[in-house]
Amino acid sequence: MKRRQFIATVAAAGLPSQSRAQPASLPRIGYLSGRSYATDAHLLQAFREGLKSAGYVDGQNVTIDVRWADGRYNQVPAMMAELVATKPTVIAAVGGNPVGLAAKAATSTIPVVFSAGADPVEIGLVSNFSRPAGNLTGITLWAAELDAKRIDLLRGMLPTARTVALLINPTNPGVAKELQGAQEVAGKLGLNLDIQNASSSSEIERAFLAWPAGKADALAVIADAFLINQRRRIMALVGNRRLPAIYPSREFPDDGGLASYGARWSDMYRIVGSYAGRLLKGEKPADLPVQRPTTYELVINLRTAKSLGLTMPPILLARADEVIE
Repeated sequence: MKRRQFIATVAAAGLPSQSRAQPASLPRIGYLSGRSYATDAHLLQAFREGLKSAGYVDGQNVTIDVRWADGRYNQVPAMMAELVATKPTVIAAVGGNPVGLAAKAATSTIPVVFSAGADPVEIGLVSNFSRPAGNLTGITLWAAELDAKRIDLLRGMLPTARTVALLINPTNPGVAKELQGAQEVAGKLGLNLDIQNASSSSEIERAFLAWPAGKADALAVIADAFLINQRRRIMALVGNRRLPAIYPSREFPDDGGLASYGARWSDMYRIVGSYAGRLLKGEKPADLPVQRPTTYELVINLRTAKSLGLTMPPILLARADEVIE
């Protein structure tokens, strides 16, 4: 069969081609996450839901070019530069502070909506919350306050604890503020913090080797896209040491971790998606204030608590938004 006849046959059969799947006339969102599809597919779906609330459906009146950094912060600037070079209509920079910062460095003209853990003014993403001058807007976790709260919750779960292991990623631009908040609340509670750095899989392994059995009474994992991306490995190491631990997102207790306290990530990504839709309609980033979550949730896995021989205080169980039994 001649090439022209073959193409006609394929078209008549209704089989997808690149031009049919992504019409050039549609606006395009460049979506770069610092995390991975394996851990964040549900958050991409939440982004699509937020986008739909603004009137856009992927493949119908918009296309989404999705890229994942898989927790490799050192590759984010190059990946963002490549994405900007394709000239998307809007950029969604999610899954860690470095992604938003890379977007800001790569373009001053393409509208960007970000999700960040740190104070976006403090790390230089925007000039202020209410009118974020420039081409960026988005949502922030305000992670420093949440990391401090998790230390406080750990003490409530383990009143006799004296030493808390703290796992941090030193390459995260917001880590200094998060660490400061954790240290301040630990000092007030009379707790010692045993801090270990981890910005790679091998460093996670080394961090846990520094915590032999009995050295720490509990573990807190600081809010960080790379560490969240590595949650299954972290939880396996925690399980081997039978170490009570609190985490930054509910995905951990859903997978068998003891507890989490933080924002509802899916809600955040719906906001990012709705903002992306508003930017597609022509609204300016400076007119869309940077948002903070309005709802935070405490999730406790009671099955894990029982396996560790822990009795959760009734007051904490009453405060929990969800108890997994």
